[in-house]
Amino acid sequence: MPKKTNSWLNDAMTAPKQIAVVIIPTYNEAENIGRLTDELCTKTFPSINDWQMKLLIVDGKSPDGTAEVVKKKKDHYVCLHLLEEKQRNGLGAAYLEGFKYAMNILQADVVIEFDGDFQHPPETIGELLEKINGGYDYVVGSRNIPGGSEIERGLFRHLLTSFGGFLARFILFFPSSKFWQVTDATTGLKATRVQGFVNELNLNSEHLKSKKFGYKVQLLSETLALNARYAEIPLQFQNRAAGMSKFEMSTIGEILMACMRTRLQTL
Repeated sequence: MPKKTNSWLNDAMTAPKQIAVVIIPTYNEAENIGRLTDELCTKTFPSINDWQMKLLIVDGKSPDGTAEVVKKKKDHYVCLHLLEEKQRNGLGAAYLEGFKYAMNILQADVVIEFDGDFQHPPETIGELLEKINGGYDYVVGSRNIPGGSEIERGLFRHLLTSFGGFLARFILFFPSSKFWQVTDATTGLKATRVQGFVNELNLNSEHLKSKKFGYKVQLLSETLALNARYAEIPLQFQNRAAGMSKFEMSTIGEILMACMRTRLQTL
């Protein structure tokens, strides 16, 4: 008689890993992207054992040679992919293009939104995926829960972002329970399950209320409307390692306008 085996165990051991794609839009990040790519591909990704990790850089025609830096790194890292936009259309539009590429070309099961300037600590990627493994569909990094913070921010900037974040939550969600559940509506660190969530979103950039930073609040609202199981992890938001910040005073108004347009759409 043939020897019995635990076929379910063998199948589990040989089953392909799920794919998580870290998406980083870039514009003039030549000073940061090479070092960040090295950090992710040689330290962060190898430490995540239960996922197949891929890195997708979406470059908006950076005049400083960001794409050329990435192309050179591609010779060393098979996990690294580059998508070059035909023209710079803003952060939100870049992420939507990245989502589509990650799903259609890289076969992503989860997409992760991540900054290209070290403001998001690389170790948070593993923390996001631990929550996904725990059954959540949508996990974000929050500066406003225990363990979260903004590093070395001036008082004015801290008060501005804190008040702006509260107002964004109020406009988007009050008086629903999501107002209390979501503590950081403007965070840019997120992991989202593709099946049933990202693949259900309208990924046409013309659908965005803002193609810049305001995309964050719209996708937050629309993903939660799909009944995504939501969780937060602490985010210790860092100062950028090098280069010029993309934040402007007008960014606050742009995000709040996107909040109002998004809320009106849901009414």
